[in-house]
Amino acid sequence: MSNKKEKVTLKQSLKNNKFILGTAFKSAPGLCIMRLVTGFLTGLNHGVVIYLTSEILNALDRRESFEAILWKIATMAIYLLAYQLFYSWHWKQYNPKRKLRFIRDLHKRFFVKASQIDLSSYDSPEFYNDFVYSMETCDKSIMNTVDTLAEIIRCLVASVSVFSVVMSVDWIIALVILGFSIASMIIHIIENGIWYKYEQFFSKIWGKDWYISRFFSLADYAKEVRLTRISENMKDEFYKNKTEERRLIIKRQREFLVLNVIGSLLNITENAFIILFMSYHLMVTHTILIGGFAIAITSASKMRGMFAELQWRLAEINKQSVFADKVRRFLEAEVKIISGERELHSFESIEFKNVSFAYQDKMVLENVSFKINKGDRIALVGYNGAGKTTITKLMMRLYDTTEGEILVNGVSIKEYRLDMLREKIGAVFQDYKVFAATVAENVLADVYTPDKEQIVINALKDSTFGEKLNALPKGIETELTREFYNDGTELSGGESQKIAIARVFAHNNELIVMDEPSSALDPIAEYNLNVGIDKNARGKTVVFITHRLSTTRHVDMIYMLENGKIIESGSHDALIRDGGKYADMFNLQASKYKASEP
Repeated sequence: MSNKKEKVTLKQSLKNNKFILGTAFKSAPGLCIMRLVTGFLTGLNHGVVIYLTSEILNALDRRESFEAILWKIATMAIYLLAYQLFYSWHWKQYNPKRKLRFIRDLHKRFFVKASQIDLSSYDSPEFYNDFVYSMETCDKSIMNTVDTLAEIIRCLVASVSVFSVVMSVDWIIALVILGFSIASMIIHIIENGIWYKYEQFFSKIWGKDWYISRFFSLADYAKEVRLTRISENMKDEFYKNKTEERRLIIKRQREFLVLNVIGSLLNITENAFIILFMSYHLMVTHTILIGGFAIAITSASKMRGMFAELQWRLAEINKQSVFADKVRRFLEAEVKIISGERELHSFESIEFKNVSFAYQDKMVLENVSFKINKGDRIALVGYNGAGKTTITKLMMRLYDTTEGEILVNGVSIKEYRLDMLREKIGAVFQDYKVFAATVAENVLADVYTPDKEQIVINALKDSTFGEKLNALPKGIETELTREFYNDGTELSGGESQKIAIARVFAHNNELIVMDEPSSALDPIAEYNLNVGIDKNARGKTVVFITHRLSTTRHVDMIYMLENGKIIESGSHDALIRDGGKYADMFNLQASKYKASEP
């Protein structure tokens, strides 16, 4: 939990809110225009109601005919009915319906953007956090900005309309009400400043409370709570935390008390002046009627409320600008992996020529060169962090090289269409994922149709998932995970990995990448998997990334990596004869297997 408060300058705030409003109008122009129109009409309604009410009171004061008074009452009733019908139609029918369409279209735009941004963007924690926030709250953030602007319009129009009605009665009282309203707004601004100042302190206190609550409630800490006395430390910390919170609350309330007293004195003074001033003109000079008296009294509290809300709304839209900035940066994020124009009809070779690559200025690969021809089976081996997985990501153009170049069929990989390049490659990633979908949809990673049934079943059998498949209640149409389905099936790590492997077997990819394909499998399942790989990868190019070196004995070429460099290469037998680091790693694993035998 971060205690850091983000701020933006006025210029940035205007830029961010302009961008968000532009995004909203692009996605739903009708909804936005109608929302602003509603804000305008709602604000105008305040002045209209006060004026119509005063006209009825003045007619009574002038002792006009009953018919004339009845006509004024009818006019006000018709107006209020029309306004209420419009208001209800907007909020009960138009707005909800249009907002759903807006959310649908906006999220579609965000989904497209999310599928286009470079994988390197995920390497920046700041961008990734903004990306997640934008995806989760884009519709609320954007509509909140539109709603806040509409409310600002409402407050401004209401203040102007009410002030205009008071001016028609007496300009002096109008200026007095305006002056006291501005003074009241200044007090509210000071209160907000005090609230913000103490919020910085309270956020730290609440952060500690949150941690201590998790400490006592989460299963992660349950054993330590029972076996040690660390809970006493946490209890003491909680007590000190609450003592400090109480001290700050008392200090803050004292400051608020002073402002409340000043605000109350201003309100009392304003009301007393208005009553005395208007009573004098009503009863002594006879220059106003009872309606004018009512206007002054009603308008004073109305304008104080509007000015107070106006400053709150302005602060709110500035606060929303912080979140709008995240959405703007996400939507404006530059896509660096640009598709080429050349079509790729078949895979013949891929070559790394003096390739270097850095993650955020940290060098991961240095001057790597090798070539894989169609039908080759190679293995990338080495300890964690050696750069093995990075090589495969570069093959798929999930990243571009920092230095050097990658050639596919002798042509720069950047010249090919991305979609054609990637559809030639099937990959089982080390951090494989199972989707909230049926088994068949997981295997196909696409829409399932009955004509693909045998393809799915064969792929699952070759990935050694067949026994589990027979036990599933709906076979390949069994829903996986409980994200969408209460009765969804949860798979073990090994079972999930088999689904990911079947995903590769179900497609006719020319280049297959297996990143630790047997990491979650037992030795028997690993052997059966290798049989499935031999069957499905016959005639195809295969790249293995593995720590289990039993797999490497049957490949054509092994590349041993260390600190981002290829330090050894050759066949299994040749590397064993050389007695280098690969041989040391292989012999160490072999000795462990032998030591574990009975």
